[in-house]
Amino acid sequence: MIKTPQFIKILIILIFAGLLYFQLTKGEGIEAVLTIWTKQKHNIRLQYFLFVIILMPINWWLEALKWQKLMSPHQHINIINSVQTILAGVAAGLVTPARIGEYAGRLITSDPNRKTQVISATLLGSISQNLCNIVGGLIFSYYFLKSVFLVTYHDHLTFIVIVTVQVGCLIGLYYNLPKVAHFIERKAGNRFILKYSTKLKSLDLYSTSLLNSVLTISATRYIVYFTQYIFIMKFLGSDQSFVALSGNIAAIYLIQTGIPLPAFLGIFARGEIAVIVWSGLGIDKFIALTATFGLWFINLIIPSLAGTVILFKTDLNKYLKNK
Repeated sequence: MIKTPQFIKILIILIFAGLLYFQLTKGEGIEAVLTIWTKQKHNIRLQYFLFVIILMPINWWLEALKWQKLMSPHQHINIINSVQTILAGVAAGLVTPARIGEYAGRLITSDPNRKTQVISATLLGSISQNLCNIVGGLIFSYYFLKSVFLVTYHDHLTFIVIVTVQVGCLIGLYYNLPKVAHFIERKAGNRFILKYSTKLKSLDLYSTSLLNSVLTISATRYIVYFTQYIFIMKFLGSDQSFVALSGNIAAIYLIQTGIPLPAFLGIFARGEIAVIVWSGLGIDKFIALTATFGLWFINLIIPSLAGTVILFKTDLNKYLKNK
């Protein structure tokens, strides 16, 4: 009879393998890749693709470095363990809504006595990264609206004020999360809300300097995968200006931030978003889908393969016994 830990591991592997098989055989992404290869393989600039590949491990190394920082008020973890935890989270989050499985992946590869701290650290890391996606999207939104919807702003000051207020509110929320959590605890009468707001108490341990470090790493990660997108568009033959590409890329990441779908299913939504956004610049549908599929495969699938191996080797009994 298969025990629960083994069943969980086998289930994760089977779901991952099944969904990967589907995407590589019947998904729109792989069809777009083959179409682009057939149509313009002589115009593809491989040096840009090489840069995209090189930036992938840098992206996840930065996330592992951020995880070290996030856990530093609670325990010291070395960079190797941090990388393993991050990759396990990526693999577990790939098939769950809004990637909530990322919490589970990080939990089962961390100290089982620090569940609350791991949840709080994961939440804070996610907020800091989403903050960068939103801020970047807001800052470049003018160029996106101008290229896609032909919107212009004669009163630039009004636009700047609106964006500045929005960015300021988001940054203020990030630096005051503990106060927000305590406010919720004082005002909420709902047990469900109280159950999760109390998990944010460990955020009191994060100093302003530590929050600055976490946000800086998140911003650096944003620049890395932002640059990856520019490189993959150049790889596929796009000759658009840096400003035009930047506006649309920032808009895509901004919209994706609000999609509560599993990363595997999210590829469909991401592809449709990319097609709509890039159409404003006259970029071919197949280029948009190929860029989306390529980044998805490089930044999520390849790390998830390593993460699945880590999850399979992890002793779940230790976590389940301490549940």
